[in-house]
Amino acid sequence: MTEPRPRRTRLSKRALRLWAWVAGGLAFLSPWAALALSPKPAAQAAQAPSERPVIIVRRITRRVIVQDAPRPSAPQIRYVSSGSSSSAGSAVAPPTTTTSGSHP
Repeated sequence: MTEPRPRRTRLSKRALRLWAWVAGGLAFLSPWAALALSPKPAAQAAQAPSERPVIIVRRITRRVIVQDAPRPSAPQIRYVSSGSSSSAGSAVAPPTTTTSGSHP
């Protein structure tokens, strides 16, 4: 009852590396092996070439024409003076306007 258990032998580093490489290679190649072993779809070559299915594709074509917006012409401004000046043909300077802000 008190005898020690026999000691398990360990693999060498070289053997462990070999098993690691083999496991890595199998893990890398397993997806391609699964795809190669999967069943292939039924071949449609059995149908006659004249019996090809007709596919109807609906296409809606829209034409977009981009035009520049018409530029508004400059507004025609006419200054009309009141009859208070002595001569009707004299040029009167237009009144100055302000924006009621602090900026001149």
